[in-house]
Amino acid sequence: MGGGRRYCVLCSHYQGQVTENNEKITLHRIPAGSSESDKKRRESWVQRIRFIRPNAPISDNTRICNLHFDNNICTKSSVPTKLNLKYAKPETQRRPLVRISPVNKTLPPIKEDENHDPDTQHEQISANTSRSNSSCEAQIQVGSSDVKLTCTAEIQAQFPLMKPEDIFQNDDKTRFYTGFPNYKTFKLMFDVLMKHGGDRLTYWEGELRSIDGDNRKYNDPNFFKPGRKRKLRPIDEFYMVCLRLRLGMLQEHLADMFFVSVMTVSRILNTWLNFMYDHYKGMIPWPTREQILANLPKAFVEMQTVRIVIDATEFFCEKPGNLTAQYLTWSEYKHHNTFKVLIGVASNGLVTFVSRVWGGHTSDRHIVQKDGDLLLPHLQSDDIILADKGFTIADLLPCDIGLNMPPFVSSSKQMTADEFFKTQQIAQPRIVVEMKMEQIKNFKILQTILPLSEAHLAEQIILICTAMTNLYEPLLR
Repeated sequence: MGGGRRYCVLCSHYQGQVTENNEKITLHRIPAGSSESDKKRRESWVQRIRFIRPNAPISDNTRICNLHFDNNICTKSSVPTKLNLKYAKPETQRRPLVRISPVNKTLPPIKEDENHDPDTQHEQISANTSRSNSSCEAQIQVGSSDVKLTCTAEIQAQFPLMKPEDIFQNDDKTRFYTGFPNYKTFKLMFDVLMKHGGDRLTYWEGELRSIDGDNRKYNDPNFFKPGRKRKLRPIDEFYMVCLRLRLGMLQEHLADMFFVSVMTVSRILNTWLNFMYDHYKGMIPWPTREQILANLPKAFVEMQTVRIVIDATEFFCEKPGNLTAQYLTWSEYKHHNTFKVLIGVASNGLVTFVSRVWGGHTSDRHIVQKDGDLLLPHLQSDDIILADKGFTIADLLPCDIGLNMPPFVSSSKQMTADEFFKTQQIAQPRIVVEMKMEQIKNFKILQTILPLSEAHLAEQIILICTAMTNLYEPLLR
């Protein structure tokens, strides 16, 4: 660039240079007019330059030589058409691909050459990958004078590294990867979701965006899901959500496993978690008193009037940036920012009540006071609630509903014999709710710190994981 010369942005020619064909080089500025035609022409120039040199500097001083135009002449309406003078990428011939069907093909047996030279050693190696996303058959012959390689390969669409077929009829793997007790339950739940519109989902596009500018629900039964054909099957998306809940896999990890973008994973999780939340609510029933008595465990023989055992549990969340949110989610008990949920179970461990999600700073009494309208109407006369000593809610309950909780003991005096036996009597059956909370937290996503990007899904995640534990065998018998 020295000597005051100006060069073409697409090649090495400069103003006044004479080419081998005795043509004089002239440089032309990028159009910079204010009219609509000049703007469109400038945009066309820039696009063509970026096509060849993506990082080329674009300014009013950028110039292109006349060799890039038709007939080597630039007029007021011309645009560069001949671009591949210097920076065009050389075309490389791709290796020919030969498709083979079926994918998992059995190799024929290797036959020895009857007319082989005894002084020459021949070795044949055959390899066949069993992966469904690619198959390759290779045969290598090694001799004294030459090496011959013949290979036929098939490259199809990239299928997920983990597919629902990998856990087919394998209950141990199904429980580990999905949280369902066995494969039949996993398949049954998927079939139920398909009957309720799982194959016609309108996928989440963000809070500020809506498809076609309307407020259509994500599972409109009269509308097929819009957009291009999706790469993953519905069962693959359902399996992805199960992996996120059960193993706590990050979205980046799931994107690499299923060969999709992180944005696609986020849309799938947002859509399916809300869809599953609506249908998993029915998996948290309220059994009748007769049903509870028919399945009463031995630990509750002397407490047959107990209708529900309640306790609160907390799950870690990422520290919010807002100071008010930090205060509301801070838990003195966990010394961390948490979400808090009130859970109620029947005497055999069946979850019968899940409250809304609250910040970790919320007291147990406040949760019962605000969500009592979701619990109290189900209770009948003479029912008893079994709770920990932190639930000072006796004044919030109707007069015909009892509260059984351990007695408060002052630290300045010793517990009396009556207080000791009463505490022991309540603590033994109350352990069922602790066992249930441990079972819920076997879902790894509830053991990790929930990121703020998924905070709006906290209630859906907790309810789905809790409802799935109702598919397991009873905790107490």
